[in-house]
Amino acid sequence: MNLFVILAGSCVGLGIFVAISQLVPARPSLDAALARIHGIAAGQADPLSIRSIGRRVGALSWLPVPETDLALLGQDREQWLTSKVGYGLAGLCVIPALEVLSALAGLHSALLIPAVLSVGLGVGLFFAPDLVVRVNAAEKRTDFRHALASYLDLVSLQRGAGAAPTEALEAAAQIGGGWAFERIAAALHGARKAGRPPWDGLADLAEQTGIVELADLAEIAQVAGHEGARILATIAARAESMRAEALSATKAKAGSRSTTMVVPIAMLGAGFLLLLVFPTVYRTFG
Repeated sequence: MNLFVILAGSCVGLGIFVAISQLVPARPSLDAALARIHGIAAGQADPLSIRSIGRRVGALSWLPVPETDLALLGQDREQWLTSKVGYGLAGLCVIPALEVLSALAGLHSALLIPAVLSVGLGVGLFFAPDLVVRVNAAEKRTDFRHALASYLDLVSLQRGAGAAPTEALEAAAQIGGGWAFERIAAALHGARKAGRPPWDGLADLAEQTGIVELADLAEIAQVAGHEGARILATIAARAESMRAEALSATKAKAGSRSTTMVVPIAMLGAGFLLLLVFPTVYRTFG
């Protein structure tokens, strides 16, 4: 048994231990609970777990964290880091586990190739949650912009009915449905409870989620609230421009998908022609 098989068995055993430690609930520690209450847990070491490793990884200043994407998706930063560490460890353990099975079956390979594959798979799976969060956040922002255009229409209707800027913003958020309207209503409710104007809540939500159009609405409402400007036409124009941008983005996406369909259609046509020509070629040269 070579050295790599021993290291592979150790990695698999470590992965099984970490998985069992996550599945089996640990006994609550009185010292840890008191430390969390008094805020003195910084000097104590956390037990070995994927979450504790993710917490230590998150303390690294060079590791980029998509704060706005996570805030838009409603995910916790520590949970996201834990998923990165878990996927990375799983990627590191897959190749050693396969190598152990191959060694037990009597098949031997070079030490360098499985090691490189294991490290590559581990690094790839470590950064896989970044791609997932980025794609999901882009879809969420698109949905939010569609809902925001409808929200602007409702705000303009409320203003046309004679409502004040604050009342129009809050009433429009209560009328609409969906998760985007719920986020807007929660931001307005939080600003009202804190004694702040509603446009500050919208500005905070725009900063958290990275939606520029929501920040524009906050600026428009702030101007109307401070200077008493007429914002009915401005809001209506902004909603119309957002719809035009969404329509252009949809057309561009449809055009790109139509372009990508050329390759499989061409391959299908080439395969059909090859199927027609093959009997003649076979009879001629066979």
